[in-house]
Amino acid sequence: DLNPGDADVSFDQDDVLPALGFELKPFKKIVLHGSYSETVARPTFKELTPIQQQEFLGGDIFIGNPGLQMSALKNYDLRLDYMPYNGGLLSVSWFYKDITDPIEYVQDLVNAFAYITPLNFPEGNLNGFEFETRQQLGYFWGTMKGFSIGGNATFIDSEVTLPESERANLANAGEETDDRDMVGAPEYLYNIYLTYDYEPFDTQIGLFYTVKGDTLVVGAGNRNGNYVPDVYATEFETLNLSVSKKLGKHFTLNFHAKNLTNPAIEEIYRTPDHLGDEELKTSYTKGIDFTFSISGVW
Repeated sequence: DLNPGDADVSFDQDDVLPALGFELKPFKKIVLHGSYSETVARPTFKELTPIQQQEFLGGDIFIGNPGLQMSALKNYDLRLDYMPYNGGLLSVSWFYKDITDPIEYVQDLVNAFAYITPLNFPEGNLNGFEFETRQQLGYFWGTMKGFSIGGNATFIDSEVTLPESERANLANAGEETDDRDMVGAPEYLYNIYLTYDYEPFDTQIGLFYTVKGDTLVVGAGNRNGNYVPDVYATEFETLNLSVSKKLGKHFTLNFHAKNLTNPAIEEIYRTPDHLGDEELKTSYTKGIDFTFSISGVW
């Protein structure tokens, strides 16, 4: 039940957000980049609105939290690039984010009514490494002129500290923990692509393959002995094709085929070993999308 004014949200915040970056070229083909910056993350309208929200019939119920505050982030990035020739790249990156008041999703229950709601957790951090390569195949074999191949692999380690209230609730269900994974941060991301640029016909073709690792969707919840485990989206892959052809000086014809492998998208309940095994929550396929378009630029 909401009384007049209960759902009102009004806060005013001034921030000083410094940023500093550098670029070093110790050798002709090697570049070292580094940066430090402070940023903020604002709650969305959905996250602030305390009404029942459901994206589709049978989907999870989401109820916003008007007490949310903005998150503060400190971002550290370091990147080393090696460019052996024009168009070639080998790169390794390290990144780290220190977050105060991160916005995390948890499961709450009122009697038998379960829903998802956002909370500010005390702190969190996210760090990882990315490896990237891009190669022009025509540089190695003349017959492959116009072909490019590349890819990157990102490995992520994330952690958030639970509020005291959440720790106590989970402890009552036998789950003793002070932290968990961050919502929306996959364990890894892999991307591979092959592109072909045929200049005589102003045509570009690209094939893109992506793998996304297990990702926490919403954290566990426990109220009055009703325990709901963490929900994870399991690994899945996508394959996309794009073709573009210039039509004269101003127009471009585009064709996109998305999600060609049409994999099963699954979410599972995942509990600590002493509380049980993984159980399937949902499974569905998105289908394949085909898109034609014409764009113009003047």
